[in-house]
Amino acid sequence: MSDVGLASAGAEIIFTSCNDENHPGSNVVDGNDRTFWVTTGLFPQQFIIQLKDESTFSKLKTVTTNVRKISFEKCNEMSPTSFEKFYEVELASPGGRIQQESHSVKEQKARFVRVTLISGWDDFASVHRLGIEAN
Repeated sequence: MSDVGLASAGAEIIFTSCNDENHPGSNVVDGNDRTFWVTTGLFPQQFIIQLKDESTFSKLKTVTTNVRKISFEKCNEMSPTSFEKFYEVELASPGGRIQQESHSVKEQKARFVRVTLISGWDDFASVHRLGIEAN
């Protein structure tokens, strides 16, 4: 399996609902768990990843901090206009530590993945990486 959610695989962040110039959305796809995208204190917050090509996957890996509830939607169009939710999960309280989770999902095909941080365990949350493992 290969991670199609990395910039090195051609993925890019095309939208973030909030921006901190020191912690931009592009950090989610850079493959470095020490960098991150940070929310600006309100929920929900979103970002959209455009994959290089339409990809089929059945596993997501998240590396986050203070994320309580997160949902994932997909889009197969040539532009990200119509999304369909395919997974939602509530994460355990991290106690101030990084949350590393692996999520098996029903096989999905997508060109865009929209991630919504619905709620957090604190005022601010961060996403260090979203792995999208192609079949």
